Amino acid sequence: MRYTSIRGGIVTRPVLEVRLIEAGDVGALAQLEAAAWPGPLQAKEELIQRRLALGHGIIVAAAPDYLAAAVCVIPRDEPQFDAGSFPQHFAQFSTLPRTDPVRSVYAYNLCVHPSHRGERVVRDVINLGIATIREWGARWIIGDGRCPSYAGSSGEGPDKVRCDPLFRAALDGWAATGTRPALDMLLRDPVLRFYHRVLDCEFVHLAWNFLPQDSSSGGHRVIFVKDLSV
Repeated sequence: MRYTSIRGGIVTRPVLEVRLIEAGDVGALAQLEAAAWPGPLQAKEELIQRRLALGHGIIVAAAPDYLAAAVCVIPRDEPQFDAGSFPQHFAQFSTLPRTDPVRSVYAYNLCVHPSHRGERVVRDVINLGIATIREWGARWIIGDGRCPSYAGSSGEGPDKVRCDPLFRAALDGWAATGTRPALDMLLRDPVLRFYHRVLDCEFVHLAWNFLPQDSSSGGHRVIFVKDLSV
């Protein structure tokens, strides 16, 4: 898939090609990580190479000289989400090996260059990811949703989000009781709201202290599931 943005006869965005990662893209992906995330959240070239060696798929939106967006996926043989066997920490989650036959896919690290946030390229990367996952024969997408409204952030990083006390209380209550909050409480967070709108996914599990370095999310993740058969 290739496209560009033209306004008034003037090209306002470079041609972007949405495709699977190629061998020569690893350095550009590390640069995208550096542009998109604060230092503690960035994946360096060595880690990206390790993930590819483990059989991960990475869908990218490539301009001629940089990457505009990417998402990583891990083909797995689990038939569906199981909270009891789900990884306890992001480092484990994002370095699981591919297992066959592919029944589900773990999706992580939707990464967007600051100059392309809010553009259609984000949905295009997600849509190609879904098409690829269907080709692999998977039924389930299982992803970790950031929740920056938990603590809020106005500094370095992708978020300019205020702490939402009601959302924070909802997650704290989930952690304390094991009872999932009402959907409208979870959708107070803009990132979770985006995933729900684009994927029509279900939020199924609170991964507490999943990535402590993600301070705006309080270190936590809300795990979501998308059933591709419906």
